[in-house]
Amino acid sequence: MTDVLVYDSSMIKIDRYYEKNLVDLVAEVMSKFNSQIKPDAVIIANAYSETTVNQVLLASKISSMLGFSGFTIRIENGDASGGAAIETAYYMIKSGLVKSILLIGVEKMGDFPTSYLNEIIAENLDEKFGYREGLTLQPFAALQMKQYMKTYGVDYDYFTQWPLAMHKYGSENPFAYLKFQVDKKTIEESQIISEPLRLFDTSPRADGAAAVLLTNEEFKPEIKVKITDVSSAVSEFTTLSMPAVRQAYSRFREYKADFMEIHDSYSINAALILEEIGFEKGKSLNMLDSIQVNYSGGLKSRGYPGGATGIYQLAESFMQLAGSFPGKRAQGEKGVVISTDDLGTSAYVIGLKRC
Repeated sequence: MTDVLVYDSSMIKIDRYYEKNLVDLVAEVMSKFNSQIKPDAVIIANAYSETTVNQVLLASKISSMLGFSGFTIRIENGDASGGAAIETAYYMIKSGLVKSILLIGVEKMGDFPTSYLNEIIAENLDEKFGYREGLTLQPFAALQMKQYMKTYGVDYDYFTQWPLAMHKYGSENPFAYLKFQVDKKTIEESQIISEPLRLFDTSPRADGAAAVLLTNEEFKPEIKVKITDVSSAVSEFTTLSMPAVRQAYSRFREYKADFMEIHDSYSINAALILEEIGFEKGKSLNMLDSIQVNYSGGLKSRGYPGGATGIYQLAESFMQLAGSFPGKRAQGEKGVVISTDDLGTSAYVIGLKRC
């Protein structure tokens, strides 16, 4: 069957761009794009444009700005929109009906106070039993954290390892939103969001745009990076596991990726994802020195651009394999991206290999 290649990618620093709208952010990221290939289709990954900037018909508006008049759609699946867009593009090229697709992830989340932003992202919860009851996402992550601590006999000190590592890596990434290191004491004394969840266990949402061009093998990139497979699954929310990640990753059990980019919306999510893909339960965060994970700084330090996150992860992994990532470099020829929503109930796993 047709191979799906990553031909090129670009991204802008995640930040607060008060003076720019969504189309402006896409124009900026495309100005950094090297490829001159005209794609057969344009797919936009975006989760919140209706509520953040009161915009629909986003794919048409962005494509028109780019001078593209062909097939274009927007994919919305909450914070997992990027992963859903990648899977859609992968199967479209695999089918042989299109030869090239421009994937664009774009989101604006930096213009708003936390209270309003929490109201927007609460739309991810079940309407009847979550959103209409006034719940937010953070208490669900806190419940997971409490259950994990009780089950495995660890205290809060265990979770400080994740933001420590992410901010260390992110301090080397010029695209990172929070490009600084933190110490353990700062993490331990940071604001409690929902006991025992603290500020540094959450991820900063902000504005961002990233683009990736996928093609079939008729195109000849300088460095050949292939998407080896894509898998997805959904599940209900649970407090001590992520069944969607486990199921989606089941096709990758023998893949043995050298590095990975995972959706660490909360420190507990990072632990649960790592353990669903095979690391020892209750001890995964003790093993970070031996795992090449989130050298971008992850959502904690690189930043969290909502539905665009999965496109950032794909672009970063491609740059690692192409040898052009400007931050901490991973070793090896195989990578994996795990894109999920905020609580890990929708999961997409993407394998990449340098050929």
